[in-house]
Amino acid sequence: MKKNHQKCLSCGSVVNGKYCSECGQPSSTHRFSFKQVFTQEMIHRVIYLDHGLIYSVKELFSRPGHSIREYIQGNRAKHFNYFSLLLVLILFVHLLESFSDFHFTDLVDTSKNAIEPLEAFRHKYPKMFFLLQIPIYALFSFLIFRKAHQNYSEHFVLNAYKSSALLVLNSLFIVSTIFIHKIETIREISQINTILVLAYGTWFYFQYFSVFGYNKIS
Repeated sequence: MKKNHQKCLSCGSVVNGKYCSECGQPSSTHRFSFKQVFTQEMIHRVIYLDHGLIYSVKELFSRPGHSIREYIQGNRAKHFNYFSLLLVLILFVHLLESFSDFHFTDLVDTSKNAIEPLEAFRHKYPKMFFLLQIPIYALFSFLIFRKAHQNYSEHFVLNAYKSSALLVLNSLFIVSTIFIHKIETIREISQINTILVLAYGTWFYFQYFSVFGYNKIS
């Protein structure tokens, strides 16, 4: 009886065993599930850092939506894992902030008392602050792009990568506050950064969902 060989989802080579002989990706790559994303993957990737950091960052700023869609569909061997990438970038941004005297409350003239507790929480628990936003982003994209038939776990993964890219953009803003101390200039840079963040999010979603039958306007 002829044995059926499957193709590697990363490099397209024929796989005969548990791992691809060309790129090393496991042959048992499946769709993301709740159990995989929130238990197995989270625990494993927090403990063990993968290769591919530079590759993933490059892809996030050259072809973000296409690259992450391919990752979710199984092409995962080259990418840095989403949890690992988030943790590395969160720690990096937190380190940068230690060199800056800037506080986000400096950007507003009113309602500082309402913002300061959020600022304190963000500074004290930076990883928690960013991680808590991802399930919310995932819920919104899950509801808005229902026609794509991506499950919630897949939306969580794609938004984790998007959040990592936004951390990179925010790190550039933090670097500027280390060298620039004039608040009017920092506010102008913050406005530019906000536009870049919104533009990037639009670009990311546009690329990711472009193959699911959505027209350019929607």
